[in-house]
Amino acid sequence: MDTVKTRPPMIMRLGVLAALAVVAVLVVVVVTTPHKASSGGNEGTPSVLRELDGIPQSGITLGSPKAPVTIVEFADLQCPFCAEYERNVLPTLIDRYVRTGKVRLQLRLLRFLGPDSDRLARVAAAASTQNRMWQFAALAYARQGAENSGYATPEFVNRLAADAGLKDLDAGAAAERQVRQSEQAARTLGINSTPSFMIGRTGASLERFQPNDLTPEAFLPRIDRELAR
Repeated sequence: MDTVKTRPPMIMRLGVLAALAVVAVLVVVVVTTPHKASSGGNEGTPSVLRELDGIPQSGITLGSPKAPVTIVEFADLQCPFCAEYERNVLPTLIDRYVRTGKVRLQLRLLRFLGPDSDRLARVAAAASTQNRMWQFAALAYARQGAENSGYATPEFVNRLAADAGLKDLDAGAAAERQVRQSEQAARTLGINSTPSFMIGRTGASLERFQPNDLTPEAFLPRIDRELAR
């Protein structure tokens, strides 16, 4: 049986990256003036945001708080396999389960890969305070560059934030704390690759779930079993 495509297991560098984040040039990203949203080409703004229209968000959570099943994803916004999940699986989960109130999703961001991961994760964490984290993440995946190429410049990140509908966004200490909490949760659970998933009944203990591949068919049976419990 094939194994799911994830970032290969690696020595956890989360503590090192957290320390680097304190002295990173991009300590605070502040978006005060929205740019005109992009359209066409490879930007992908209209389609990726349309998937999220009308779905409630609260912090890192997408979907109804009353949904009987919760899925938590640990991801790195630089990770190409996380972007593959975003493209190939997430739209089906949203249409079939999230919009119907059956499943709520949570996104916990890690920064395995380097400085670009750090910048993106902290701004996404800050976006959660405006309940726009999922829009920011969707755009980050749609415009993802080559790993550790330095593509996530302040200008690039600010453009993502503006196109995601964010204003006056501070990605400083509070955002850093949120990302560190996700990193601590990953260490506790033994998660060392992305994307990684937890699933279970809302309010109960969640279990690790690693599908065989990044297709809807690899996720649907397990979700349906949880809903049938």
